[in-house]
This record gives sequence, structure tokens and C-alpha cells, in this order.
Amino acid sequence: MTFLITGGRSQTGLATARYLKDAGKNVVIGSRNGLVPDGYDSVKLDWDDPSTLEAPFANGQIYQGVYLVSPLGLGVVDICKNIIAFIDVAVKHGVSRFVLLSGSMVDKAGEYGVAKVHQYLEEKKLDHFALQPTMFMDNFLLTYAKGIREKDVIETDTPNAKIPMISVKDIGRFAAEALLKDEINITEMKVLGPELVTFDQAAEILTRVLGRKITHQLVPPEKVVENYVSIPKLGWSKEFAQFVVMAGGAVDAGSEERLFGLPNTLFGEETFEQWAERFKSSFAPST
Repeated sequence: MTFLITGGRSQTGLATARYLKDAGKNVVIGSRNGLVPDGYDSVKLDWDDPSTLEAPFANGQIYQGVYLVSPLGLGVVDICKNIIAFIDVAVKHGVSRFVLLSGSMVDKAGEYGVAKVHQYLEEKKLDHFALQPTMFMDNFLLTYAKGIREKDVIETDTPNAKIPMISVKDIGRFAAEALLKDEINITEMKVLGPELVTFDQAAEILTRVLGRKITHQLVPPEKVVENYVSIPKLGWSKEFAQFVVMAGGAVDAGSEERLFGLPNTLFGEETFEQWAERFKSSFAPST
């Protein structure tokens, strides 16, 4: 059995690929530049370039399932058109299942994110499963690691947010399990971590794990936007950073906390402290 992972070197895509490979399955990673980890085959697939949508199926390659990951940013809605076109191509070439990475705050009846892709999978009655995870623990490595390394500080504008943070490792496991299941009865589920964590608590946990005092510091929303835009690896525009900060207001008001304990929910196993232990070297002070 061979599975296609889209999204190139995305965090959850690589985690899903590892789980599938450990299960003895063949994995091909669709990438715009071919930069994939050693041990994996790659194929050209760029959501911005419709001419690449047929490339994964060259030479008669057949996939039992596809993991769909879109890039994060303001252009996602437009890119949905190409993802939907790719789904049609994939179905034509015999793909029987799609697993979609969505988000806990993405309404499939709305316009944001991969909502239109989710809608399309339902409308066409395709065999599919949509993962709707809350905040990734691993995003700390992108959004807060620099402040922790340089100033021992986590800067946010969300003093009250209680978030069931989920590790990428757990998301990858759930995605792989969905691709491998004999039958999918429930086609969408929220994906949450095993506990609610505030940023104050995250700072306390990192203090214990790192052996130095880490503080959660409240800053104005404008400073959070500035922090996001200044991180090259994120590649966020100011407009998208402002959107993320606005969405953070809903989280601060309890939107993610209210998901905890609802039915049709997948709970990860890794706690924030366990995750922090795995990545403690990433938060070592800058020299």
C-alpha cells in the first residue's frame, strides 16, 4: 500500500509519514522543491502551480490514500481551488480515501482555511476524514522559542486562554490511523491534547523542564503581530498575523476550553511537559 502526503515538509505531514512507514507502508511526499527527509520518495506537487497536480500519478502510480495539508496564510482560500482540482485528479486515478488537516476553529460552512475543501469532500460523498486540531504544542518552537531563548519570556496578549494543546506527534498518529482504517463512520473530529494549559502554566512547566525561570508576559496585540511578522520561518504577512491575533481573542474568551469533553473528540496522549522534555534543547539560551 502506498500513501501520498501533501504539504512537503509540514510538521504533521512528516509525523504522519513516519507512522505510516513504521507500519510498513510505502510513502511518497508531495513537495514543491523535493526537499524531503532521507528515506522518503518525493514528487513535485505545488498547490500554487496547477500544472503539478497530475505529477504524483505519473507512471501509473496508485495511492490508497492521500493526506491533504494546505499552506497557512491569507491565500489559503484561493489555494482551496487547486486542492479541490487535485482531489478530482486523485479520484480519477483511483484514490479511495482523503484525510484532511483542518482546524478546531474552522467552520466547514464558512470561508476560512480549508472549509471549502471540507465541504467538497462531503458534497462528493468521498471517503474522507477531517482532523480539526487545536493549537499545536510544536508551534512554540516557531512562535515563542526565540523569546524564551533570548529573554526567558513568552509574550502573548491572551491572559485567560485555556488551551488543550496537542502535539504534532499525536496528530500524525491520528492521521495515519485514519488513512489505515478499514472503514470511517465519523468523518470529522476535534483533536485535542490531554489537558488544558494556560500560558502561565506553560511558563511554569518550561521553568521546571529547562531549569531556569520562564515568565509569561502580557503585551499589546500590536507587539504580538510584530513578533509573528519578524519570524522568517513563519513567512506571515502583517494582515495574516493580525488575523491570528484576532482569533486569539476568541481563544482567550474560552472557545478552545469549551471543546474539552465534547463528543466526537480525539484526545492525544502527550502532555505539554512530556513535549517540553523532548524539545528542551530547542529552548537553550542563545549564545
